[in-house]
Amino acid sequence: MYNRAFLFNGIGSKPEKLLAQFTPELMDRYETYREEAFARLGLDMDMDKNTGHSEKAAEWMVPFLCDRVVYEYFIGKGIIPDIGAGYSSGIVSASACFGSIRHEDAHDIVMSHLSMFRGLQEKGFKLDMGIIIGFNYDELKELLCDKFTSDELVIGSGNSDFHVMISGKAEAVEKAIALCLSEGAIKAFTMNTGTAFHHPLMEQFSTEYISLCNRLDYKEPEYPLISVFDQTVLKTVDEVRKENLLNVFTPMRWDLALKKLEELGVKEFFDVSANGAIKKFSRVSRKCKIYTLEDVIGGRYTL
Repeated sequence: MYNRAFLFNGIGSKPEKLLAQFTPELMDRYETYREEAFARLGLDMDMDKNTGHSEKAAEWMVPFLCDRVVYEYFIGKGIIPDIGAGYSSGIVSASACFGSIRHEDAHDIVMSHLSMFRGLQEKGFKLDMGIIIGFNYDELKELLCDKFTSDELVIGSGNSDFHVMISGKAEAVEKAIALCLSEGAIKAFTMNTGTAFHHPLMEQFSTEYISLCNRLDYKEPEYPLISVFDQTVLKTVDEVRKENLLNVFTPMRWDLALKKLEELGVKEFFDVSANGAIKKFSRVSRKCKIYTLEDVIGGRYTL
């Protein structure tokens, strides 16, 4: 039923890394979209002149703009998705690219995240996220389950059989990192995010985000999405809206979403991030392949 899936990454990569693969033509399109978005949102085109929350918003906006550029480039090359999946805020990006919401709506959702940081600062919460390389979801769950309460720490996402994201109170994240390294993790590090996306405690700081998602005029997506929360196929307005509403405070299973896509028949996965970030932490079986922007530009993928 499905052969080709587009995969959208979340916020995380630095702007300079995202833009490294862009050709002059793609860079021109990116700058056009950035000028439009930054003007509407009151952000300075000179990234260094944005300070405080505006600095974070400007940086977070870049991957959304890049996703749009890469998505349109793939479509222009005749690479059309049968289905898609979004990792974390990639859910919002996928919703916009697949026509379920406007790109301007996706940008407004990004801006609503800033209220979370204000709330966390006011409450004095010290949160963080971390990456563990060398354990799968079940192994890490067994290692951490009796050492931390769910209030302190959760597995925010099982990414693949070797890559897991944790989320929670900063002190707990640091302790978990140290424990994993002592237990043989290949690599483990904190992300220094100042927040704990995909931890249930974020729901109390997500009122502005939730309100906005409920107000937006969603449409049925041009192509279905696979849920990273329960691995169901999303085709309706209500289903896509729910996926967005769950996003900030609900743990994900990216690994299971990719497995489900393979079960549905997907053989070709396309990483819509500008720097191939999705491919780095994802795994598919040997009968499938994940292609990146670099692969398409370099001619390593042809229809």
